[in-house]
Amino acid sequence: MCKGISILRAKIKQELYEQHELARRVTLRGEQEELHFMYTDPVVELPVIHHGQLVIYEWGNRGNKESRLPRTGWCRHESLKAGKWRWLEPELVEIPADFGLEKGVWFQIVEGIEGVVVCDEHEHPHVYMITKPASHYFATMTKHDRMPALINQEI
Repeated sequence: MCKGISILRAKIKQELYEQHELARRVTLRGEQEELHFMYTDPVVELPVIHHGQLVIYEWGNRGNKESRLPRTGWCRHESLKAGKWRWLEPELVEIPADFGLEKGVWFQIVEGIEGVVVCDEHEHPHVYMITKPASHYFATMTKHDRMPALINQEI
């Protein structure tokens, strides 16, 4: 799967950076600032391109038992295709990322990751990362049988 992403700080507008208090996510890779978004963070969120705008949404539903949303951060491509998410009226979105993280292994992302946005009972948007069966290389590299659905990229 993909438990975290990294995106270059330069790709995030200052107003969005301040609105979501993203300074806590900054790390350095060489001389470039990156923002890390991890599913294990206290505040679980992801950048998303939705209706042509870069926004920050809550990543899945990590533990709100009162919500009707699935208690996960991922959506299997097979489940989406089979219509199992239809009742949530999912919208396809792009999760922009430069790197992904799974089991301690960082991997490069060229364009982004496929995702879906659904709204909870209070009309708050949540993003779920779409996954698919792992390629042989990804499974060997991360020891995981699922991988993110990358946009125009094969690993």
